[in-house]
Amino acid sequence: MEKIRILSTKSLENNLKNLFNKKQFDLHEHDFITIDFTNFDLPQHFQSWIFSSKNSVESIFSKKISAKTLFNKIYCVGENTKSLIEKYGQKVNKMCHNSSELSNHILKHSSKEKFLFCRGNIQNHSFTNFFKQKNIDLNELVVYMNKSNSKKLKEKFEAIMFFSPSGIKSFLEKNSLGNSICVCIGQTTAEFAEKHTSKVIYCNTPSIKNVINKTIKLFNNE
Repeated sequence: MEKIRILSTKSLENNLKNLFNKKQFDLHEHDFITIDFTNFDLPQHFQSWIFSSKNSVESIFSKKISAKTLFNKIYCVGENTKSLIEKYGQKVNKMCHNSSELSNHILKHSSKEKFLFCRGNIQNHSFTNFFKQKNIDLNELVVYMNKSNSKKLKEKFEAIMFFSPSGIKSFLEKNSLGNSICVCIGQTTAEFAEKHTSKVIYCNTPSIKNVINKTIKLFNNE
């Protein structure tokens, strides 16, 4: 029986790789995106912070800041982001599963606060425009850079796991999706994939593990 070829567009930790049955799946990996922290000056912001990824958290805390006096309220996207913030000894006031859910929560409960959004160089326009439209005070700080690390792949894959729109862009620089099913970490990534193919599914709760589980279930008819 021929194995099902799966591509992960980022390297996976061993415990996640082991979720795939090696007799059934042929897993390929390549980091289509690399991350570099930017050289930024940390503003004296004592109100509300927004983190939408682990990369932004790691970049901020690489500054060895005096966290006890700096942070007031923290909002974040994703369980993994929340866990990392807590690892640095901080309390997360609200975690949402995607940026749309977070922006709606802020509008309903926290619209009078002043926010600092720590993000990568690729802007989530729908998120930031929401704040402008609702007259919510939002400043943005670019704390890391997504850099393309595209690679031409000879294999054809039954499914490709994508974790960001930038990962899709990088993959498409030297490859085509063909008949592959795109399994996306969340709705924003899925919406970008749908510009290039109709074969797109995504996780309701974004996490790397959920992407893997959804991919496995796809081929086990679950």
